[in-house]
Amino acid sequence: MKSSVTVPTGALHVLACGMSLLAVAPAFAAESPLSQAISRLNADTRQQRVIELKDLGIDRPIILNATDARRELYLPVPADVPLTDATLHFDASYLNGESGRNTLLLSLDGYPVRALGLNEGEGDASATLGVDKAPRDSGSVRLGIAWSSIISRIQCEDERAIGNVLRIAPDTRLSYSFDASQLQDVGAAWNALPGKPGILLAPGKLSTASYDAAWRLGVALERIGKQARIVQFPQVKDSIDLTGVSIPAELKQIPAFASLDGKGLHTIDDAAQIGALLMLGQTPAFNADLAVSDPQLLKAVNESLDALQAQVQGLDAAAGNAFNQWRERHVNGALAATGSDNVRLAMLGAHPLLMINQDSAGKAIGLFTAAWNKLARTRQLTVGEEANMPLSDDGRVALSRLGGKPGSVDVLAKTDWSASFPLGSVAYDGRIPTHAAVDVSAAPGASGTPPIASLFLNDYLIGAMQLDANGQKERIEARIPRYALAAQNTLRVSFQRQPVSDLCRETPQAFPVAVLPSSHVTLEKSALDGDFSGMAARFATGAQVLIPQSYLERPAGSLPQLIRVASASGVSPLRADLKVSDDASTALSPDTSFLAFEVPIKGSDESLQVDAQGHLLIHHKEQTLLDLKSLNHLAALQVVESGSQHGMVYRTLGGQAPNFARPVLLERGNVTVLGDNGPLTTFDAKDPTGSQMIDDDEPKGLDAWRKPSALWLIPAAVIGFLVLLLAGRRARRNRQ
Repeated sequence: MKSSVTVPTGALHVLACGMSLLAVAPAFAAESPLSQAISRLNADTRQQRVIELKDLGIDRPIILNATDARRELYLPVPADVPLTDATLHFDASYLNGESGRNTLLLSLDGYPVRALGLNEGEGDASATLGVDKAPRDSGSVRLGIAWSSIISRIQCEDERAIGNVLRIAPDTRLSYSFDASQLQDVGAAWNALPGKPGILLAPGKLSTASYDAAWRLGVALERIGKQARIVQFPQVKDSIDLTGVSIPAELKQIPAFASLDGKGLHTIDDAAQIGALLMLGQTPAFNADLAVSDPQLLKAVNESLDALQAQVQGLDAAAGNAFNQWRERHVNGALAATGSDNVRLAMLGAHPLLMINQDSAGKAIGLFTAAWNKLARTRQLTVGEEANMPLSDDGRVALSRLGGKPGSVDVLAKTDWSASFPLGSVAYDGRIPTHAAVDVSAAPGASGTPPIASLFLNDYLIGAMQLDANGQKERIEARIPRYALAAQNTLRVSFQRQPVSDLCRETPQAFPVAVLPSSHVTLEKSALDGDFSGMAARFATGAQVLIPQSYLERPAGSLPQLIRVASASGVSPLRADLKVSDDASTALSPDTSFLAFEVPIKGSDESLQVDAQGHLLIHHKEQTLLDLKSLNHLAALQVVESGSQHGMVYRTLGGQAPNFARPVLLERGNVTVLGDNGPLTTFDAKDPTGSQMIDDDEPKGLDAWRKPSALWLIPAAVIGFLVLLLAGRRARRNRQ
C-alpha cells in the first residue's frame, strides 16, 4: 500500500527558491574581485558638473543698489534629466552705509526659498540652497534675486540709499550630478556642456580635415558664451598629471593601473596605460565633452584598449569578460560608424560626449545655434545642408532669432532687456544692420509721468521714446550708426519708470512692460569700411582662413589662438574655408576676404611688422615711429589689403603668443595689439582724426582742407604703453 505525503504550497515555494539560489551560487563565486571592480566601473555613469557665473561670461560682481532691484540668472543643466545632489552656492556680500532696512529674497524657478534681513554695517550675504531633483524641460535652473533697501528716516519723496548695496560674486555656482545614461538627445547634451567644454582630438599632428572641424567647433562654442579647451588624446612618452587620480585596490594587480599609482607628472610608457587612464576618466586628458571623429583618433582609442584588454585577459578570464562588457557600453558606441550621421551622442570612457564627423562639422554646428538647437531631439543627426539663420526677403531679422527672448518684465525703477549677436550671423550679401525697430507695450502706472524706453547698441544710445503706456504696441525706431557696429554686438532696451509715493500713503509698485516678438533689425547693402566691423560684415558672406603647416603640428597651442581671433573677427564657422600653406616663405594671394595667421600676404602694407631680428616696427610709409625688441605674450591683428581683397593678419610679437584668458572684443579701428587679457591698444591707421565716423551729410568746417599729420596715425599712447611695458620687464629681469 502506497502512502502519499502532501507538501504545503509555501514549503514548495521555499524549496524552489533555495534550489534557484544554489543554481546561481557558482556564478557569484566565479566573479573575482577584479571582475567586480570592472563591473562597478561599467555601472557608474554618474557625471558631476559645476557651473559658475564666470562660466556664463559674468566675470565681475553684479551690483544691486536700488530701492527695489531684481535680477534673474539662468544656470544651464541637461534638459529633461533629473538632477542629483544639486546645490546652489550663492556667494555675496553687502554694505549698509545709510542705516537702512535691507532685505534679500532668493528664489529658485520662481519659488521663494530664502529671505535674509541684512542690517549690519557690512557683512556676508552668502547662502547655500538645495535644488530639487525635478527635470527641467527648459534646460536651466532659474535663480531669482530680489534686493530691497529703504533708509530709516522718513523721506517720502526719495528713499534711495546709494550706500546700501548687494554684491553678487562671480563665484556663485550650481553644483549637481546626473546620470549620463538618461541623456537621450543631442540637444540636451549640448545644453549640458560646462562653461569650458573640452574638444578631444587625435594625438600628434592633425589632418587638415580634423583641424578644420576643431576650429569651427571652437568658434561655435564661443558664439554661445563658452570657452573651448583643446584636449589631445595622449600618446606614449607624453607626460600626464596624476594628481587626483584614485585607483581601486582590485585594479592595481593589472600592470597598467599599478604604474599609475602615484602623484604628480607621469610619463606614459605603453599604450595600456593610456587605456587605463581612459577607463578611469579622472584626468583632464580624458575630461572631454566633444570629439572630432577621425580615423586617427578612433585608431588610437582601439589600440590603447586592446593593449589593456590583453593585460586583463592574461590575469583573469572572468575579468576579461567584464572588460568586454564595459568596452561595449562605454566605448564602442562612440567608435561605431553610423553612415551619414554628422553628430551622435555616445559615451567615451567615463564621460558622455558629442562625436562630430570631421568632414561635416560645418553643417553639424549649424544645429547648435539658438534658432535650431531645440530640434536636435535624437541621439544621431544627419544635416544635409547648412542650418542657416532664417532671413526674410526684405532683410529683416527678428531679435528673437538673435538670442533675445520676448516677454514681459516688471519695472519699478529701471530694467534692461538685451539680445547679443555676432555681426557675421546676420550680415550677408553685402548687407549690414542699418535700422532697429523694437516693439514694446507697457501697462500704465500710478504716476502721471510716462515711462521711458531707451535703445542702446554696444552702449551707444541710438534711440529713445516716452511711452504712452496704455497696454498697446509702441515702436521705437532708430538708425544704427556705422560707428556703433562691432564684430560682437549687444542691442539693449532700458525701461525706466518714475516710482512715486503720495506722502507715504502709497507703496511704490512695479508695473509690467513687454518686448514683443515683432522686434527686429533691418539689413541693407552698404559700402563697407576697412576696419574691424567692416571686415566682420565681409566675413559674413565667406572667408578664407589661412594658416601655416606648423599649426597642424601643434594644435593644442595654435587652436586656442585661432578660435579666439576668428570669433572676435566675425568669421562664420559655417561659411569659411581653411587653407594650409606648406611653404612659410611664399606670399599668398587670397581670392576672397581672408583671415591669415603667421603667413605672408602678397602686397599687404602692414602698419605693425616684426623683422627677422625680432624687432617690432610701427611705421607709416618710410617713417619708422617705434622700434622695440624682446616683447613677449603679445600679438598684432590688423586689417590689410591684398590686390582687390580685404583681410586681416594675425602675427605673434616675440617668442610666445598670448594666452587669451577671456573672449577678445575688438574696438573700432583697424590695428590692435593683443595681450593675454585682450586688446591693449587699438587705433585706426587710415582715419587718425576719426572723420570717417562722421556722416557724409554733416557740414564740413573751414579747416576741412587740412591734411592730418602722419604722426597722428599712431597715437602717443601706443608708443608710451609699449615702452613702459618693455622697461618694466627689463627692470624685473635686472632685479632677478
